[in-house]
Amino acid sequence: MDFNERLQKVADEHEISKLLSSWAYGRDNGEWDLLADCYHGDATMNISWISGSASDFVEQSKKMLAGAATDEHGKHNLGDAFIRVAGDRAVSECHVELLRRMRNDTFEFDMITWGRFIDLFERREDRVWRIFERTMVYEKDRMDPVNPDQVPAGYYDAMNLEKFPAACRFLCYRLELRGWSPEPNIITVNSEAEKQLLENARKWLL
Repeated sequence: MDFNERLQKVADEHEISKLLSSWAYGRDNGEWDLLADCYHGDATMNISWISGSASDFVEQSKKMLAGAATDEHGKHNLGDAFIRVAGDRAVSECHVELLRRMRNDTFEFDMITWGRFIDLFERREDRVWRIFERTMVYEKDRMDPVNPDQVPAGYYDAMNLEKFPAACRFLCYRLELRGWSPEPNIITVNSEAEKQLLENARKWLL
């Protein structure tokens, strides 16, 4: 790889990294035009509560944020991304923490969901990198009371968590509690679906 090729590689990775940050900022702060511009028009989104078009994801996100209680808020905390570029296509694996303050009954809880975004990117006629496909692989989650002394013993026993994937059961519990239906084919870590997802990402670069 000569100097110009290395320079282009650095520029591509920087643009993709900035795109990842723009997505998180747009989603968490309701900057919907910014969020929509992260995707190609035919992009897809596959996460816990939606598996479909990215445009539908943006519209449903508007409803989700508008319907959130004033004392509930969330944030996507992104870690470093491993980015691979091949011409006008790229793949990224980015660690993400979904942080959420939730009220249930009269109690407040802090929820954390860990996972990875597996993203397929493409640079088309306008020479701008955008997401073609985003899928979340869920790894683990937890739900901690803000004031543990206020939560009665056995509180968690009353939750019907067994019907949800172990990697994101508290996230799915909250979704259902708020009137959203968790997707039936959520991808979790160390599953066959994750292996197939990573193989598809590898083929995307060929």
